[in-house]
Amino acid sequence: MWSKKQDRTRRGKKTAYVCLIICLTFALLLSILFSVSVGVAGGNLKILFHTLASRDHSSELGRIILEMRMPRALAACFTGAAFALSGAVMQGVTRNPLADAGLLGINAGAGFLVALSAVAFPPIPAVGTMFLAFTGAAGAVILVYSIGMGKHKTGSIRLILAGSAVSALLTALSQGISLTFGLSKELSFWTAGSLSGITWSQLVIAVPWIAAAGTASLFLGERISMLALGEASAAGLGINVLLVKLLGIGTVLIMAGASVSLGGGISFLGLIVPHSVRLIVGADYRRILPVSALMGAILLVLADVAARMLYAPFDTPVGALVSAIGVPIFMGLTWQKKGAAL
Repeated sequence: MWSKKQDRTRRGKKTAYVCLIICLTFALLLSILFSVSVGVAGGNLKILFHTLASRDHSSELGRIILEMRMPRALAACFTGAAFALSGAVMQGVTRNPLADAGLLGINAGAGFLVALSAVAFPPIPAVGTMFLAFTGAAGAVILVYSIGMGKHKTGSIRLILAGSAVSALLTALSQGISLTFGLSKELSFWTAGSLSGITWSQLVIAVPWIAAAGTASLFLGERISMLALGEASAAGLGINVLLVKLLGIGTVLIMAGASVSLGGGISFLGLIVPHSVRLIVGADYRRILPVSALMGAILLVLADVAARMLYAPFDTPVGALVSAIGVPIFMGLTWQKKGAAL
């Protein structure tokens, strides 16, 4: 009798989860269509479909939709999913609910190398900037992880402290370079996070990396859930703790590094989305990771629409807007816990 009741409860939760995934996927598609249909120049879905059907006879507005709004909407989709997913993986791997990609110094490392290259190799094309940003992010992660390594394993607290120290150092160096050489204006939008000017060629470079690392991270969900029981318990269940951490941090590096190189530093997305998702689906990372990716994509696509239209025709950095949204949400989540450990 009790077993049958448990089975019904399990089936009900599984059905609810599948419905949630379908609804979020549908909402993401609608948000992308809404994004490409809204702008200062106007537009609608009819123009979009006509442009896709006959690109040789498209109107000027159709070309704007296809060459400017569509890459930007897709960039928001993939970077939003990557930031949220990388934040969820970091929180699971480090067992620190306040962790996100910025913990590894990814944003700071990318910003430092971009600032340095702007001085040493001006002018540099957008594709070159992407590769340099990714290289800087990778270098910062290697430095943080080297400092945060304990004896034969990583300590979460030590990793957090190392990430904070490296991020502070690289951010200070970047600001020093920008002020000394008068690059503050050129780097401000990139530092604050902006999807303005994204092109198809940039997407072709960044999206495959994000998609591959994101897919790989989803397969770590079960092992990350076991890590939540404690490293000793996970090891007792046959989990190679060090390997899972290395794989998790590797996928975070690729996802967040590629996203930062595409749209700059966008804070709080990887922090607030996983917290919100846990309230909906529970503590199982097999469910947290996919839902976080979809919710992060939806949030950034809609935030980018707001960034474009808030002070149109001027562009507001979407990173600043996400931070403005994220701070009160995070404070609300903290208040809901009433001082308990998040």
